[in-house]
Amino acid sequence: MNVAMIMSKDRLNQENAMLNRLVVGLMDSGNNVIRIVPTFDSEELPFYENAVSLATRITIPIPVSRLLRAERKSCLTEQCKKYEVDALVSFGKDALEAAIDVGTSLDIPVLCEVLSMSEASRVRKGKPIWRWLAPTPSMEETITRRVGEDRVALVPMGVSKQLIEKETSEAGQHSQCAVVLDAGGDLKQTASVLKALQKYPNVHIFLELFEKSNRRVWKMIHQLVMHDRVTCLLDISSLRSLVPHADVLILPNAKMPLRTVLLEAMAQEVPVVCTAVPGFDMLVDEETAFLSNDSWENSLTLALDDTTIAHRIGKNGASVIEQKYASSVQIGAFEAAFTLI
Repeated sequence: MNVAMIMSKDRLNQENAMLNRLVVGLMDSGNNVIRIVPTFDSEELPFYENAVSLATRITIPIPVSRLLRAERKSCLTEQCKKYEVDALVSFGKDALEAAIDVGTSLDIPVLCEVLSMSEASRVRKGKPIWRWLAPTPSMEETITRRVGEDRVALVPMGVSKQLIEKETSEAGQHSQCAVVLDAGGDLKQTASVLKALQKYPNVHIFLELFEKSNRRVWKMIHQLVMHDRVTCLLDISSLRSLVPHADVLILPNAKMPLRTVLLEAMAQEVPVVCTAVPGFDMLVDEETAFLSNDSWENSLTLALDDTTIAHRIGKNGASVIEQKYASSVQIGAFEAAFTLI
C-alpha cells in the first residue's frame, strides 16, 4: 500500500520520534510511505529527517495563504498521482487542509488523527474524512456515537521505552524534581500545584511553558517566592530528556491533548499526578495515577512522600503502556485502519 502522511510543523516539533517510528515500522511491513512535510526554513535538514531518509519526502508550504492554496493543491495532487498514493493521513490541523484538498481531488480516502476528547466531540458526519484515528477507547466511543463505527479506528500513540537510571547524589539519594506539563494551559490549576509544592523546598520544579504565558506565570512564581527553584522550559527536546529522571509528572490542564511525553514518563515508571483529563484512559485514580480531585496537596503527598505507593503506581502505569501503547501496537493498529480500502 502507498500511504502518504501529511505532517504539520507543530506535530513534527512535538512528535517527530513517534512519527518516525511509525514510518519505519510501516516500511518494515512492506508498505510504501510518502512523507509530506512543511518546507524547511533553511538548507540544512532538521535532525529528525535523517532517521527516515529512505522514505520518499515531499515538501510543501504548510500552512499556506488562501491565494496560494489552489497552487499547492495542484502541485501536491500531481505528486500523489506520481507515487500512486492510496490514502492520505493527516497529522495536525494545518496538514488536514492539504489532505482534504488532495483527497477530494483524487477521490482517495483521507484519515485524520484525533488528540483529545474535545476534538472527538466535534467530529462531523459531513466532513470529507474517511476515518478518524482515535488514540484511546473512550475517544473512539465518542467518535463512533457521532459518525458510526465504520468511520473510526483505534490507533493508540506508540512509545519506545529506554532504560535510564536516575541521577544520584553523593549521599546515594537521587535529587528530586517535579515536571509540570502545559503549565500555561490552566493558570488557576498551575497556581494550586505550585502552592502545594511550597512545602517541598528540596524539590526543583520544571514548568513546560509556552512564551505567551511566561509573564503571568513568572509573576505567580515571584509572588510565591519560588523563583529560586523553578525552571521554565520552552524546548520539547529538553523536557523529553528530563522527564524520565523526574520523581513526579504533573498535569494541571484538563484540556491538554494526548502526547507521547506523558506515555514515555509512564513507561519509565514516573508517577503521574493529574486533574481528571477526559479521554486519557491510561490514567486511573490510585491504579496508574493520582487524581487531584481538587486537592493537589493530598495527591502530591502520596507521590513524593510515600515511596511504596508511588512505586506501585509507577509500575502499574508502565505495565499499561507496555501492553497498550507500545510502538508495535500503534503500527499494527495503523495498518488495520486501512483494511476496508
